[in-house]
Amino acid sequence: MPDGLDEGGLRLGVVGRGRLGGALLDICRAEGLAVVLTADRGSGWKSSAVPDVMVDASSPDAHHDVLAYCTARRVPLVACVSNLTSSQWAALTELSRAVPVVRATNLSFAHHLQLSLAEFLAGLVTGAAEPASTTVRERHPVGKAHRPSATAVTLAETWAKASGRQPDDIADERAGLPVSEHELTHSWDGESLHIRHHVGSWSVPARGALAAAKWARSARPGLVTMRNVYDELTARSTP
Repeated sequence: MPDGLDEGGLRLGVVGRGRLGGALLDICRAEGLAVVLTADRGSGWKSSAVPDVMVDASSPDAHHDVLAYCTARRVPLVACVSNLTSSQWAALTELSRAVPVVRATNLSFAHHLQLSLAEFLAGLVTGAAEPASTTVRERHPVGKAHRPSATAVTLAETWAKASGRQPDDIADERAGLPVSEHELTHSWDGESLHIRHHVGSWSVPARGALAAAKWARSARPGLVTMRNVYDELTARSTP
């Protein structure tokens, strides 16, 4: 992952104590980063100060309260909840007129690279004479309700935009260990090329959320994705 901004003095708010929120809180404790606000379904909202950036790792049920807090106090938001409704996404767009909002449906830097590789492959094979098929597969542990995942949909949309045609299939599987796998397969004339990304620890997306929070603290108002964040951080870290 490219280097993020210096977190000196960063005060973070974390909504949700599930796997992602818990991993983010663990990293903050280990690195001595200030978490001045926490919120979860069991304990409610606890705050000692207004955070510089809010990370929402909760659920759609908490969206109204998160949005109201960030709107009233003009706090930048890293929105990690992927299964929001269209009206909830529209509300985030409205919030982004006043503060930076990162739409973080996948927080991994390697996923950012996977999307770039998919675009590169599409540019090479578009217009090829050989019959070919392209598929997307995703796997999450049992209990992941949102299917296909937002990451799988983004991978499929990225391929469609770059190649000019939709993938032949998006396969979703609920089995195995945490955290996830996402794979794009391009097959032709007896051979296949696989672009696969596997995440085995919740610390990976948690560190991505922290990188996004550091970025958002000094960003201009607007709605961006993690691709925008990583594009900028990569450019800053490249000599």
